[in-house]
Amino acid sequence: MSVSEAYDLILQPRKADCLIGAEELQRGFLEALSQGKLHHAWLIGGPESCGKATFAYLAAKFLLSHQGHAAAVATGATRFSIAENSPAAAKISAGSHSDLLLFSRRWDQENKRMTAGIPVDDVRRLTHFFGSTAGEGGWRIVIVDKVDDMAPSAANALLKSLEEPPSNCLFFLLSDHPQRLLPTIRSRCRRAHMNALDHAQMSEVLNEHLDVFDVEAFEGISELAAGRVQYAIDLLQQDHSDLRHDMQARLEEGPNETRNLHALADSLSVRGRDALFDEFMERMRLFVHKRALLAASSGGKNPWVEVWDELGRQQVQTDTFNLDKKQLILNLFALLNKAKSAEVGLPT
Repeated sequence: MSVSEAYDLILQPRKADCLIGAEELQRGFLEALSQGKLHHAWLIGGPESCGKATFAYLAAKFLLSHQGHAAAVATGATRFSIAENSPAAAKISAGSHSDLLLFSRRWDQENKRMTAGIPVDDVRRLTHFFGSTAGEGGWRIVIVDKVDDMAPSAANALLKSLEEPPSNCLFFLLSDHPQRLLPTIRSRCRRAHMNALDHAQMSEVLNEHLDVFDVEAFEGISELAAGRVQYAIDLLQQDHSDLRHDMQARLEEGPNETRNLHALADSLSVRGRDALFDEFMERMRLFVHKRALLAASSGGKNPWVEVWDELGRQQVQTDTFNLDKKQLILNLFALLNKAKSAEVGLPT
C-alpha cells in the first residue's frame, strides 16, 4: 500500500476493519448491547485523530452485520468481530449502506475547499431516514462527524431526534470538544472518552498501513504528532529530516549558542513551505510548554509564561495581518534566549 493509499484509508475510517486502542470502550459498548441496555445516543469525545470515527464505523458494521443476533454475539465479547465476507460491512466500507446515515462537512467542488460546517438542511434528512422502513429490517445508525461542526440550527434539529428516537436506532456523535456542545445534547447521550494513541499504538497503526515504515523518521516526529495519526502521516510525507533536526537543535541550544537563525528563518518562511512553518510553530509551542511546566515545578519566577503568551499573540497577529514569517521566527527566538538566560542567571 502506498503512502497516499494509507493516508486515504486513515482519512476514511469507514474502510477500517480493526481498531487499535479503546479496549475499555469496546467492552462497555458490547456489554451494554448484550444486556439490552444500549443507549440510543453515544457522545464520543477525545482529541483529534484518536479513532473516534473508526470506533463508530466498526460498531455500525458489527450491528448491521449481525442484526437481530448482535446482542447474542456481543455476550462475553471484548472487541468488535466482523466476518471478512460480511455484505453489510462491505457496503459500509463503500459508503453505500442504506441504513447508515453520515453527517459531516463536505467538499465544495466549486470553491475547492471543505464546507464551513454541517448545514441544517442535511440534518433534516433524518425525517425521511427514520420515516422509512430500515432497508435490511434492523438497525438504523446515524454518525455525526463531527458534531462540533454543526450550525446552531442543525444542532437544534438533531436535538429533536435525540429527544424522541425511534426504535432500533443509534446515534454516534463524535466531538473533539464535547464540553462546548449544547447541554441539552450532552444530557441526552451516554458520554464516552477516547484517549490519544500512545507511542506504541501510533507505531502499530502506521506500521500496519504503510508499505515502508521509517522507524527513525517516526521517532523524530512522534512527540510532535501527539497521537494524531493524520498529522503523523503528513509529517512523514515530508522529506525534510535535516531541516527538522535543525529546528529542534535551535530550540534546545543555550542562549549564547544560537547561530544561523537567519538561514533557518529563510528556509521556513519561503512560499510553499506552510506545512514546515506550521510544524516549526508546533515544535516551539511544545518546547515552551515543557519548559514552563518544568520551571513551575521548581517554584519562583517563571520566565516562560511571558514567552507562551507572546508566542500566541504574535502568531495571531502575523496570521491576521499577513506579516513577515521570518521576522516572527526571529522575534520568538529572541524571547526564547531571554527566558533561557533568566533561567541560568545570565544578563538579559
